[in-house]
Amino acid sequence: MTKYLLMIACIAMLSFTACGGNGGGGTNDTISDEYKLDETGDVVLTFLMWGTPEEKTAVYSVLKRFQTIQKEKGEPIGLKVIAVDSLSYSDKLQTMFAGGTYPDVFYLHIQDFFKYASKGNLAPLDDYTKEEDFNINDFYPQLIDAFTFEGTLYGVPKDWTSFVLYYNMDMFDKLGVAYPNESWTWDDFLDAAKKLTIDVNGDKKIDQHGFIIETWADWYQSWIMQNDGQIFDDKGNWVFSRGANVDKNAQAIQFVADLINVVGVAPTIDQAKQLGGGEAFMSGRVAMCMYGRWQMQKFKKVKDFKWNYAVLPQKLKKASTVVTVALSIAAQSPNKDAAWKLLKFVTSYEGQIYNAEAGTGVPSRISLVESDHYLKAPEVIKFQPQLAMKSSKDDPFIIQLAYAKFAPANPYWLEVRQKMDEQFDEVFLGKQQAKDVILRLDKIINDIIEPQAIENVEVSE
Repeated sequence: MTKYLLMIACIAMLSFTACGGNGGGGTNDTISDEYKLDETGDVVLTFLMWGTPEEKTAVYSVLKRFQTIQKEKGEPIGLKVIAVDSLSYSDKLQTMFAGGTYPDVFYLHIQDFFKYASKGNLAPLDDYTKEEDFNINDFYPQLIDAFTFEGTLYGVPKDWTSFVLYYNMDMFDKLGVAYPNESWTWDDFLDAAKKLTIDVNGDKKIDQHGFIIETWADWYQSWIMQNDGQIFDDKGNWVFSRGANVDKNAQAIQFVADLINVVGVAPTIDQAKQLGGGEAFMSGRVAMCMYGRWQMQKFKKVKDFKWNYAVLPQKLKKASTVVTVALSIAAQSPNKDAAWKLLKFVTSYEGQIYNAEAGTGVPSRISLVESDHYLKAPEVIKFQPQLAMKSSKDDPFIIQLAYAKFAPANPYWLEVRQKMDEQFDEVFLGKQQAKDVILRLDKIINDIIEPQAIENVEVSE
């Protein structure tokens, strides 16, 4: 299984599904009668999504509300939902387009956006968004820009997340360690991680680690950017293994790897796989971890200790990777107007409330983020009341959006990231140095980029 797919599983979220969820199946197959959808109407739309069973129920409740409103207007719209396991979603979407069975409305991850937009497979949405009751200005402009290709909007963002530093407040308090804050540097982070790594029972084995790492590109890209490194420049050129970036990127990757193999404040890769990143935090085996908001779906269930989250530590600059998912309409859909009505409702204030309250993604609508649906999300603060906020300006996710960056938007990024993950395995295992791997990557990546080849998404006439 490629690390790209594992990453999608973890941040397929947006929905933001928690890592490990299934959620396969077709329309109405595992949904209670309360939320079952009507598959008949003046128009019948196909809606493609991913998500855990919990999120699937939440989405169905939104879709059910949409159908009720349409019936009240005398314009019933039938919905056939295809809910796919997050691991299979990208392949399913490509298969549907290649086979000519286009979904009318579908989730589109930012890392798949360029592929579909550049091949003309997405319907332009600018004219639709001019409707008076839509208010495109209520969306974070960075998200709108992310789903704009050559001046045209092809996706309306439904939610997003930056990466933050989750921490166990009780562990910090017990050992007298100051909580993370906006001024934290890598040195501050490392000092805290050392203090929080302890042998509880004196058997010379670490029972509690200060941190736990992940080994997929979106995760370690934040560390690269914090050290002022780059993978691609603003023009889309591969610069990761060239010039000053070599040392900057090597320092960042080596710093993370050394947390395991030199300093010993993080469990080994094998141990981390057994523990599970989020699960290790929930069980009190690690004091800190770094994920997006999707992990709140799990963390909100914690009753045994208090936790919180902060912006990521900085080295030469503040930085975080941001990921997002949009709803798009297939260019080949014969029902674009009806599809827009569905898309419009799901991305409306009402349609995003479940997202805000459940601790999945950060809503893309500013007005909702500034409401108590998000600031005092009932499901999130039920066992963790300290997470209630007075203002979105206090929220690390929002704070980081000002300087966060999306994944590279080019036709070869997905293949490049897989090669990077494969090569860096040896560094995280302590078998090779980061700089050696980065230099070796140059030829490997050039073999991908030089032909500028990307597998076309076939479009059936």
